[in-house]
Amino acid sequence: MSEHGAARGCITCGDVAIPMLVVEIDRARRLALCQSMRGERESVEIALVEPVQDGEWLLVHAGTALSRAAEPDTAAGTAAGKGTGAAREAVA
Repeated sequence: MSEHGAARGCITCGDVAIPMLVVEIDRARRLALCQSMRGERESVEIALVEPVQDGEWLLVHAGTALSRAAEPDTAAGTAAGKGTGAAREAVA
Protein backbone atom coordinates (compact mmCIF):
# COMPACT_ATOMS: atom_id res chain seq x y z
CA MET A 1 0.00 0.00 0.00
CA SER A 2 1.07 3.55 -0.66
CA GLU A 3 1.22 6.31 1.94
CA HIS A 4 -2.41 7.14 1.04
CA GLY A 5 -3.62 3.61 1.71
CA ALA A 6 -4.27 2.66 -1.91
CA ALA A 7 -3.03 -0.63 -3.30
CA ARG A 8 -1.00 -0.67 -6.51
CA GLY A 9 -3.20 0.38 -9.42
CA CYS A 10 -5.86 2.95 -10.20
CA ILE A 11 -7.62 4.22 -7.08
CA THR A 12 -10.89 4.45 -9.02
CA CYS A 13 -11.09 1.08 -10.77
CA GLY A 14 -8.16 -0.95 -9.41
CA ASP A 15 -6.71 -1.67 -12.86
CA VAL A 16 -3.06 -1.11 -13.74
CA ALA A 17 -1.69 0.52 -16.88
CA ILE A 18 -0.24 -1.95 -19.37
CA PRO A 19 2.42 -1.54 -22.06
CA MET A 20 0.97 -1.69 -25.58
CA LEU A 21 2.62 -1.52 -28.99
CA VAL A 22 1.34 1.05 -31.49
CA VAL A 23 0.29 -0.82 -34.64
CA GLU A 24 -1.54 1.87 -36.63
CA ILE A 25 -2.35 5.55 -36.09
CA ASP A 26 -5.49 7.51 -37.01
CA ARG A 27 -4.16 11.05 -36.66
CA ALA A 28 -7.45 12.71 -37.64
CA ARG A 29 -9.23 11.09 -34.68
CA ARG A 30 -6.15 11.10 -32.40
CA LEU A 31 -6.40 7.34 -31.89
CA ALA A 32 -3.98 4.46 -32.26
CA LEU A 33 -4.63 0.77 -32.74
CA CYS A 34 -2.43 -0.86 -30.11
CA GLN A 35 -1.64 -4.45 -29.24
CA SER A 36 -0.80 -5.94 -25.86
CA MET A 37 1.79 -8.66 -25.26
CA ARG A 38 -1.13 -11.14 -25.15
CA GLY A 39 -2.13 -10.17 -28.67
CA GLU A 40 -5.23 -8.25 -27.63
CA ARG A 41 -5.89 -5.14 -29.74
CA GLU A 42 -7.72 -1.99 -28.75
CA SER A 43 -8.23 1.55 -29.88
CA VAL A 44 -6.29 3.95 -27.65
CA GLU A 45 -6.65 7.70 -27.26
CA ILE A 46 -3.21 9.28 -27.83
CA ALA A 47 -3.86 13.01 -27.23
CA LEU A 48 -1.81 13.06 -24.00
CA VAL A 49 1.33 11.59 -25.59
CA GLU A 50 1.37 12.97 -29.14
CA PRO A 51 3.25 12.77 -31.39
CA VAL A 52 3.23 8.97 -31.58
CA GLN A 53 4.88 6.69 -34.16
CA ASP A 54 4.15 3.12 -35.24
CA GLY A 55 6.26 0.69 -33.25
CA GLU A 56 6.34 2.79 -30.06
CA TRP A 57 5.32 1.33 -26.72
CA LEU A 58 2.75 3.23 -24.67
CA LEU A 59 1.53 2.79 -21.12
CA VAL A 60 -2.26 2.46 -21.47
CA HIS A 61 -5.01 2.65 -18.86
CA ALA A 62 -8.75 2.67 -19.55
CA GLY A 63 -8.24 3.22 -23.28
CA THR A 64 -5.95 6.23 -22.84
CA ALA A 65 -2.19 6.36 -23.38
CA LEU A 66 -0.71 7.97 -20.27
CA SER A 67 2.97 7.94 -21.25
CA ARG A 68 5.56 6.23 -23.39
CA ALA A 69 6.84 2.91 -22.09
CA ALA A 70 10.09 1.06 -22.47
CA GLU A 71 9.88 -1.96 -24.71
CA PRO A 72 9.27 -4.99 -22.47
CA ASP A 73 12.08 -7.57 -22.58
CA THR A 74 9.83 -10.53 -21.82
CA ALA A 75 6.18 -10.99 -20.92
CA ALA A 76 3.15 -13.17 -21.55
CA GLY A 77 5.03 -16.22 -22.73
CA THR A 78 7.85 -14.64 -24.72
CA ALA A 79 11.19 -16.37 -24.41
CA ALA A 80 13.74 -14.69 -22.18
CA GLY A 81 17.14 -13.75 -23.49
CA LYS A 82 16.25 -12.95 -27.10
CA GLY A 83 17.27 -9.30 -26.77
CA THR A 84 15.23 -6.14 -27.10
CA GLY A 85 13.38 -7.27 -30.22
CA ALA A 86 11.78 -10.28 -28.51
CA ALA A 87 8.74 -8.38 -27.29
CA ARG A 88 8.10 -6.80 -30.69
CA GLU A 89 8.42 -10.19 -32.42
CA ALA A 90 5.98 -11.76 -29.93
CA VAL A 91 3.36 -9.12 -30.73
CA ALA A 92 3.83 -9.09 -34.51
